[in-house]
Amino acid sequence: MDIPALEGVEHRFVEVDGVRIHVAEAGVGNPGPPLVLIHGWPQHWWCWHQIIPLLAENHHVVALDSRGAGWSDVPKPGGDAYDKRVIADELASVIGKLGLDRPVLVGHDWGAWLSLLVAGRHPELTRGVVATAIIAPWAPIKVPDLWRFLYQPLVGGPWGGFLQRGLGQIVLRKLFAAGSRDGKERSDEAVEPYLERFRDPERAAAGRSTYATFLTREFVDMQKRRYQAPYDHVPILFLPGRRDLVLAPKLVARGLVRPSMSMHVIDDAGHWVPEEQPEVLAAHVERFVAALP
Repeated sequence: MDIPALEGVEHRFVEVDGVRIHVAEAGVGNPGPPLVLIHGWPQHWWCWHQIIPLLAENHHVVALDSRGAGWSDVPKPGGDAYDKRVIADELASVIGKLGLDRPVLVGHDWGAWLSLLVAGRHPELTRGVVATAIIAPWAPIKVPDLWRFLYQPLVGGPWGGFLQRGLGQIVLRKLFAAGSRDGKERSDEAVEPYLERFRDPERAAAGRSTYATFLTREFVDMQKRRYQAPYDHVPILFLPGRRDLVLAPKLVARGLVRPSMSMHVIDDAGHWVPEEQPEVLAAHVERFVAALP
């Protein structure tokens, strides 16, 4: 499948330590602070296709495909290849190579998690983070809420790669439906750009490793409080969807542990906020940027 075309968007690749990362750009040369958009699973840069034109009116907008996703390279799973800290450092290198002047990071799902890690691990690199549909890496997950994350051992288990590419991709289709604001299956047109990528066995294996690595390596460090500490050197805005079944607003609120952190709940949105409420999300990003020092 070719990279989907979007008016005003150009594509290129940035190499970091032998891994090519796909970059979609719009609004190059605009005066507003640059914005870096980072997708989650099981998606890629296209999840921002309704938002990029809105933000590119004032900003240089860069949408990245993280390793293993979209049109970026797929390093072989194993070890720490899909540890989010490794991916965050790689994306920080991409931002540096692009020459962006302290961009605001805007992330969704794992992309929001990565954005929070980038800002925490590279404090000089960014001027703020907008994190939608994610909890903070330092937020506690209580036992009564563990049921929300039962899909993770499924897609991260031994059969996780097959479940993402086989059986008519019913698992991914059901997850897209469960995360929607009305719980209904999304149209083929809406999900096909993402499903197509996971028919590649290597990308399905990378998707599996995204969760396997988190469950076997990263979660342990989180429990031992050595993963990512909260910080206040940049402001952070959390934007959960009110109807998000997994990453519910009450879970997100537990991560608000510094005065520089705030939260606004997006009404009439489930987990897929960038596609369900693109205008609302774009407006929040603009207000966040306007309020920066």
